[in-house]
Formats: sequence, C-alpha cells, structure tokens
Amino acid sequence: MKYILISICLAVSCICQAQGYKVKVKLNNPQNYKLRMVYFQDNQMTIDTNAVLDNGWMVFKGKVEEPIVANIYLTGNPALNIRVPGGIIPGPNLNFFLSNDEIEITGDANTLYAAKVLGGKSNKEWELTKEKEMALAGISWAATKASYENTADTTLARTFVHLHQETTTKRNQLQKEFIATHPNSLVSIYYLSGMVNSLPYEELKASYDKLSNECKQISYGKELGRQLQNLANTAKGKTAIPINKMDINGKPVTLETLKGKYVLLDFWGSWCGPCRASHPHLKELYSKYKDLGLEILGIAYEQGRNLEDNRRAWEKAVEEDGMTWLQVLNNEGQETFDAVKAYGITAFPTKLLLDKEGKIIVRQVGGSSEIDEYLKKIFGK
Repeated sequence: MKYILISICLAVSCICQAQGYKVKVKLNNPQNYKLRMVYFQDNQMTIDTNAVLDNGWMVFKGKVEEPIVANIYLTGNPALNIRVPGGIIPGPNLNFFLSNDEIEITGDANTLYAAKVLGGKSNKEWELTKEKEMALAGISWAATKASYENTADTTLARTFVHLHQETTTKRNQLQKEFIATHPNSLVSIYYLSGMVNSLPYEELKASYDKLSNECKQISYGKELGRQLQNLANTAKGKTAIPINKMDINGKPVTLETLKGKYVLLDFWGSWCGPCRASHPHLKELYSKYKDLGLEILGIAYEQGRNLEDNRRAWEKAVEEDGMTWLQVLNNEGQETFDAVKAYGITAFPTKLLLDKEGKIIVRQVGGSSEIDEYLKKIFGK
C-alpha cells in the first residue's frame, strides 16, 4: 500500500510539472493599468501580456524549464514611476520565483513591489526575508522620489539620497545573512548573482563555494560560476586579456601595441546614462595625462536590433560626447571575440586601468574615484 501511495504522489508531481505554471494576480486599486509579467529563459526575454480575468483574478499560464525569477509590473501607474526630463525612472517591480506551480499574488497596485506571493518552494523560502526587504525597498523608493521632487532644496535632497544609501546597505546585509544560513536555497543564488558588482571577488567566491550543487546547476548558478571565472581572469595583477578590434576609423587596435603606456579600458554604451555622464570627466583625465603616457580605449556595447543600428548609435554618441581617444564597438566581430563577456562585464560603466606591461591595476564599477587616485599617484599630479 505504501508503494502505491508513493507512486500516486510521484504521478501527481509529474502531472503538475507537465501542466506548467498558473500565476493568479489580484490587486486593489487596479484602475486601468496594464499588467505584465516578464522573465528570461534560455537567454530570451518573455513579456507576457496575456493575463485573462478568471473569477476576479488576472491569470497567466505557461511553462518554464526550471524555477526562474520573474517580475510583475504595471504600466501607466504614476505611483510607480518618476517623471524626469526625457523619460521616466521606473520604480521597483515585484520579483518572485516562477515555477510550474499555482502561484497567488495579492496586494495593492500602488505598492506592487510589496505584494504577497504564495506558492512554490522558493517563494516559501523567500518569505523569510521578503517582508523586510520590500519594506526597505519602499523606503528607498520613497526617498528616491522625494530627492527628485525636492532638487531645489539641496540639503533636503542630500538627506533623501543618504536615506536611500542607508536602506540599500541594510538590504544587502539582510541578503548576505540569508545566503550564509540558506546554502540550499535558490533565493541565495539569486541574491548572490545581484552582488557581483558590489562585493569583492574573494567574498563572492567564498559564498558561492558554500552553495549546494543544486543551486550551482540551475541557470543562475552556472552563469554566476562563469562570471566568477571571468572576474578571476581579470583580477588585479592579472595580465589583461588580449583585445583585437577595429577602431571607429577602421584601423586595428590591440593591447599589445599600447604596451609602454598606462591604458584605461572604458566599457560603455550610448544607451547608458551613467556612462555618458562620465565622459566629461574622462575628457579631463585624457587632457591632463595623455602626454604623460595615458591612453584610453573605449569599448562600446550597443543594444540595437542589428549591427548597422548599433554602429550608427555608437558613432553618434562618440561625436556628441567629443571623445577623441581610441574607440571600438564590441558588437563588431563579437562572434570571434566578445570583450564584454571575456572581461566579465555585467554593469556599465565598468573601467579597468592597466599598467605599462598590460597588467590590471584597478577594476572600477560605477562612479568611484579609485582610478583618479591611482592616476595621481602614477603621474604625480
């Protein structure tokens, strides 16, 4: 009799997996906002707009090959956006693990990121930190909105920015504590994947090594493993991976020909606001140090529909930003050599400073001043 029951349970489990997922969403204050569900599977983004109304619930149906992180968002809700010149800054989405289970999501349209998620093993584990995490996200989002709305009052704006930074630090600590105590949870690999650009390599690697094999074998785990290997290959003291590309004028560029100079690699894209905002400062650095032995190599990664569109956007940005140093487009010849992938670039801008022998001195993500400090030491001004 015991074996019959086990067989029945296994059969039911297989049927559930075959049937796929059913995500049911019910929100207060839905207005006429449009509901979307987004997820990546096999490096393809799916935007599901096909929710149907069923007994008061908006229902998405489908199937995934493995549990993956998806998010639910609303278009048209001003409570979840910040309007700025030239566009909007979207607010936090509701992230959850999408698995071939029935999943219920309930909450309010104006605070969608804090909605309750029931269903699936990983979402159950996520409950241990989700409420605190989303509360911090709400504070951070409110502070971000307030800082933009009070830009005229610089003191108040700085206070809001500080509050945002403080909540981000607390959220990171919350996630690190979860990772340390839940090495078998898929939530841990998701959290750790989001820390690639904020944690030192040694700390990332130590946390990754403690995770279970199950975590390491899903897509997030495999990708994080690859990223860690690329980070190890481009760590401080390592010889920079050879780059062989054509510059904006069709001339070959290699790191070998730049030996004897300090080289600043700038990974950027025309679509990246922080990248473009950093270019005036790069112009200052280039003007100050180029005659003393500094060369800059811009490596652009574009996101257009085809190579022609990518090249057009790249050339336009180079001209608009007045960049006179070496420029290559990673998309050209990407099938032969992908510099972005080889260097483990997962955030833009990322900059690497190489010494005269082509060894990596600094790897900098975002807008810190670490490279500036090194250049001052190197050139004495």
